[in-house]
Formats: sequence, C-alpha cells, structure tokens
Amino acid sequence: MALELYNTLKNEKEEFQPIEEGKVRMYSCGQTIYDDMHVGNAKTYAAWDILQRYLEWKGYEVFHVMNITDVGHLTDDADEGEDKVEKAARERKLEPMELVTEQVRKWYREMDALNMKRHNVNPRATGHMIEMIEAVKDIIDNGYAYENNGTVYFDVEKFEKDHDYPKLGGRTIEDLETGAGGRVSDEELKEKHSPYDFALWIKADQSHIMKWPSPWSLGYPGWHLECSVMGAKYLGERFDIHSGGVDHIFPHHPNERAQNMAMADIDEEPVNYWLHSEHITVEGEKMSKSEGNFYTIADLLQDFDPEVIRVFFASIHYRSQSDFSFESLKESQKKLKRFYRTLEEVERAEGGDETDLDQDISWIKEEFEKAMDDDLNTPLAMSKLIEFSKKINKKLDNEKTILEEAASTLKELGKILGLKLEKKKPGSSKDKRGPEDFIELLLDIREELREKGEYESADNIRDRLSEMDVEVEDTDQGPEWRFD
Repeated sequence: MALELYNTLKNEKEEFQPIEEGKVRMYSCGQTIYDDMHVGNAKTYAAWDILQRYLEWKGYEVFHVMNITDVGHLTDDADEGEDKVEKAARERKLEPMELVTEQVRKWYREMDALNMKRHNVNPRATGHMIEMIEAVKDIIDNGYAYENNGTVYFDVEKFEKDHDYPKLGGRTIEDLETGAGGRVSDEELKEKHSPYDFALWIKADQSHIMKWPSPWSLGYPGWHLECSVMGAKYLGERFDIHSGGVDHIFPHHPNERAQNMAMADIDEEPVNYWLHSEHITVEGEKMSKSEGNFYTIADLLQDFDPEVIRVFFASIHYRSQSDFSFESLKESQKKLKRFYRTLEEVERAEGGDETDLDQDISWIKEEFEKAMDDDLNTPLAMSKLIEFSKKINKKLDNEKTILEEAASTLKELGKILGLKLEKKKPGSSKDKRGPEDFIELLLDIREELREKGEYESADNIRDRLSEMDVEVEDTDQGPEWRFD
C-alpha cells in the first residue's frame, strides 16, 4: 500500500507522488511570533514533524521550510486592525523586534524540548521584504493587482476569470463572505474594485512602527504574501506539500495559491498536496484566554515530560478535532511508561532459546506502515506499538539478539512518532510524584503480571489496593482507579 494523504485541494485522499523522484519539498505555515506557542499550535507542528519523519523513514529526502511571521498579520486576519506583533509589543512596553527576538528564542527552545526536527529553513517575513516587493510588482505586471492610494490589492475577479480562485476548500466565489480576507469597512470598499479583493501591500499610517519604502507607499506586506514569496524562494514555483491548520483553508491558503500562480504567471497548480490539521478543544470548548482554558507549551512543560506531550499528539489523528485535558496527558504518560518498561525488561532479560518474536517484529513493521500509509493514522500506529510492547513482554524467553532487535524496532518506529525512547538521566523527569504515582506503579506491575499469566499475584495487588480504599476497574483502555 502506498502512502495516501488527504488533499484539501481535491477534498479526498490520494496517493502521494513527489514531483521529483526520491525528494519531497514541503512548506508549513509557522508561528506568528507575538505570543507563546500553545497546545494547538504544537499539535499542528507535531503532525508535520511526524510527516517529515515518516517520509524520511520511507527513503525520501525531505526539504522542509516553516516560516516565522513577524510582521503583516493583522488582528482580524484580513486587511484591517492592528499588526499582532506591534499590538503585543506595545502592551508589554517593548520594541516590536525586541519582542520578536525574545519570542523566537523561546519558540526554538520549546520546539527542541518537544523533539521537533529542526526545519531546513525558518525564514522570517521581515528578512524578505525585497522579495515581497518584487513579487507584488510581478503580480501587477501580470495583470492581477492594482494600486489605489498607496495600497496594492489583488484582483480576485480578474484571477477568477482565468483560474478557480476559491477552489481550495471546495468553495465557489459566490460562497465568499464580503472581502476575500474577511469583513471590509465602507472606507476600504471605496478603494477596492471588488469586495473580494485583498491587500498585497498596505500603506502605513503615521502611528504604524513597522513599515518599509516601496514604489507605492511607505508600508508593509499583507499576511498572505510572505508564505507565497518564501515558499517560492526556497522550494521553487511548484512544490509537493503545503501544510497548515484548518483555519488556513480560508482565506490564507486560497490567497497564497492565487498569489503564487499570479506572480509566476502559471496555469499549473503551485502545490500538489494541501494538508490541514484540525483544532484542539478543551473539554469541548474552543481554547480561549478569556475562558481560562488556554494552555501554552510553557505551562505544560512545568508539570509534564515533553515526551508525554508527544505521545498525546501522536495518539490523535491530525485531521480529527481532539479534546485536550490533563487526564489525556496522564493516559499518555501511562503509554510512555509502558514503552520504557518494555525496553528495561529487554535490557534485564537473559533470553532463552525461543525465536517466535521474529514473526512479531515483521508483523509490527507491516502494521505500522499500513496505518501510517492511511493518511498518517498515528492513533492506530500508536495502538499497534502498544500491542507490540505487550508481545515483547510475554516473550522475554526469546534469544537475546531477537529481543534486542525487537527493542530496536520499538525505538525506530516510536521515533517516527516523535518519541525519543532513550535512557532518562537521573532527575530529568518533570512529573511531580505523589501517592497517585505509586498507585499507578502498582497497577503497571499488576498489568505486567496479568500479561505473563500470573493472575493470582495480580489479584493480590488489587486486593491490597482495595484494603487501602482504592477501587480498581478494568476497562478496554486499561485499569482505572479511584478512592472509594
């Protein structure tokens, strides 16, 4: 079975075939660097990190670009409002680039902590102003943009005559809300040929701090322009994969697609596969600072090992809207402990004469690849790894070399999902210890005994816990407990 990915451009899964054999060129929308990375951002970045790791495991050479937005992203995600970086800098009494420098450093530290592979390039919008101005010139020269009072707009209706503007996401132009980038003020409507048009270059008012000279005005680029320009610069006019969040399906990515085709004056699709990751909710509600359910990665790293967070991300499908809770992190913690416990058991085992684990090694490689080939079904791949770890625990009487091969396979496949599965340094865990942890430890030991068929000893643990007013209930997901 070949790798299939859900392509938003066609609204269906299709077999992945790179433009150049053996090589993959990939662009991912990155952080607008005005605020800390939250759990939803990180879940999306983890999805594309897993995709890169899996492509490399399958033998592809991957060149991955993820941008850093440090100018041009306005508060209403359209052509109006304040620049998000300027607004955050003013509130913190910092210069915009002072804030950006601080936030970029923090972003890298947290991405490294979460074991995200470093991208080949992390271009910043402010470092590509010349290229963006030249791109706007090209779009004007090719007949798809116009200038009015120092601001340059993309002519959506002109583009629609030659191409299918809102094709990405399955929309038609009649479906569009007023303004391709969102709501438009009466004043702005006077400057546009059509309410669908969006800004490529925006004339800055006197209070705007971040602005650059251009042929049209002292101004700054529209948010959508940077990804078109930096993607084309580092990956070419046409490349394989463009990924982002579902919030990018409209208007950001249709605008990018239109800009890429207009500035290169091409009829071919600039990107073959558009991938989108779903949102994370918190107890069924949208994550929001005002609701008090907003969790940053910095928050989570205070209480949880980053590898636990990666298990959580790998346990949910990138296209499924998933619910975040501390209970889900605790479940992820149990899964991670299982893997480490298996690796420790193999290391301690003396081995024997059996060789039947060989078949399980072949089984997990086939099942893991089958799951991942189905649009990166990481939850299924994770469940298969857990099943494999149980098989290893039951077959510690196999030859030592086969046991070591099984452990190596568990590590190899786990690393595709972003896990490290390396020996922990003493004191490296950030998990806080308490009575609950000892109960979890006893239940882990009980599960091991049950897997080995030592049911009497397992029942003894359950009985002793009951004497301490701890009620244990066995479920399909594993044992659950509560104080009686």
